[in-house]
Amino acid sequence: MSSRSASSSEPRSYHEADRHSGHDGNVDADADADASAKFDASHVPVEVLVKHLLHAKQSLSSINLVLRAHELATNARQMHEDSVVLGAQTEFLRRGIQEQTRVLHLVRKMMTRAYDHGRRDFKKLIVELDRANSLLEETMAALRNTMVDPSLRPPDEEPKCLMDFVDEKTVEGMRNALKESIKELQATQESFDRDLLRFETDIRTLKKTMSTATAASSTHSLASCQPIPDLLASLAEHSHVMAEQLTSLTQHFDMCVKAVRATEGGAALARRQAADLTEGGEPVSISGVIAEQDAHNVADLEAMDPQERAEVVQVVVDDAHEVDEVVFEIQAGLLQMEADFGALKEQTDRIRAAYLSTIAAFHVVEDIGAKLQSYVDAETEFVQRWEDEKEIVYSKVDEMSLLREFYDGYASAYGSLMLEVERRRAVQGKIANTWRKARETVDKLVESDRKEREHFRQEIGDFLPTDLWVGMIEPTRRWEVVPVEEEVEGSMGTEPSTPTLKNAKPVAPGRIR
Repeated sequence: MSSRSASSSEPRSYHEADRHSGHDGNVDADADADASAKFDASHVPVEVLVKHLLHAKQSLSSINLVLRAHELATNARQMHEDSVVLGAQTEFLRRGIQEQTRVLHLVRKMMTRAYDHGRRDFKKLIVELDRANSLLEETMAALRNTMVDPSLRPPDEEPKCLMDFVDEKTVEGMRNALKESIKELQATQESFDRDLLRFETDIRTLKKTMSTATAASSTHSLASCQPIPDLLASLAEHSHVMAEQLTSLTQHFDMCVKAVRATEGGAALARRQAADLTEGGEPVSISGVIAEQDAHNVADLEAMDPQERAEVVQVVVDDAHEVDEVVFEIQAGLLQMEADFGALKEQTDRIRAAYLSTIAAFHVVEDIGAKLQSYVDAETEFVQRWEDEKEIVYSKVDEMSLLREFYDGYASAYGSLMLEVERRRAVQGKIANTWRKARETVDKLVESDRKEREHFRQEIGDFLPTDLWVGMIEPTRRWEVVPVEEEVEGSMGTEPSTPTLKNAKPVAPGRIR
């Protein structure tokens, strides 16, 4: 309404001050006095005053808007207080969660380092194992490709290789043990891998939850929003202005009531028209709210000084055209408050959402903390089992290397054996040649002896009796070389020894054995 009714709680006094200021030479006061002199309250019909009364009564329904404005301002203040508390709690929790997250990242870094170290060790171990196995396979292949000289074996035996004289079960057993150890290493690695994956999943869940909480309260998302304190101040200001505007409407309504009561027939007409507007409802008083005055049978016409009545009527008429404007301003103010309240609620909802997300992240941290010891134990177990199994595998690799060295020695020994066989054959050949030459010499001596005996028998044989010397007619004693096989201690087995001369029985002349 005008400054008389919208900004002053005493509109009547305001007019009276205007009209009776008493300042000589005041142009404004004189103008108001002239206007008041020209205004004739008797020319204002009672119907107009009743119309203004009912219109003013209808404008008082704006109280619901003012009550709503007060509710919005109160709720906004409460939400602001809650958001301040939640914001402080959220920040406190976020700092704690960030510190715990840093610890979790350190633990994951240690676990990842142990896992990567195990993988590198495993690759290195497999390379060494493959190299040792390859060398052993080459040695065994060489043994399989080396056939045993048939002269060393019985004549009716199938051909054999050097590998036939080695027990391959030792190699197979070693390889099976290595396979089992490798499986244990892989099982240990896979088990720790699953633990590490679960731990990383927990950390990702925590990171995702924290990202949601951070996004909900980030300055970037709130950069385009008006700050909450400004919104709160705007809501309080609008609520205050709307309350003052409602007060001005109430004062205008009271002035209308006074004008109607001071006009003859006004009260009755006001009741009839008010009853028509509320047809079928409760009985209506002149004001619709001042039931106490009606209950005490206040006179329909109130006595009032004509000058005072003229001033009241003038105020009513002057302010009547501003009622709709004031109501519109109250409605516009409420719309603005609804918008400001919505913006404030949106921000407080984000703060609450950030708090709830932070609480969810805190629960995730609690859950991870409950399982953290199991993750640390999994790392310790992995390292211990890895070292134990790795030591077993490396011992098997060493055994494989020793076995390969033995097989290499075996192959080398076979070459030396063949050289020894050839050497012995050469010796046997020399011995045979020596005995052959000796036999030829003996044969010559035997033949010479036979001739001498024959010559002796022809010359004197007829003169000597045969029983004079029993051995005179016996043939020459013959000798032969017979190989003797003996058990030689420390030798590689039973083998022909040096042939020995044995005194054989005389044989017939010319028989060589």
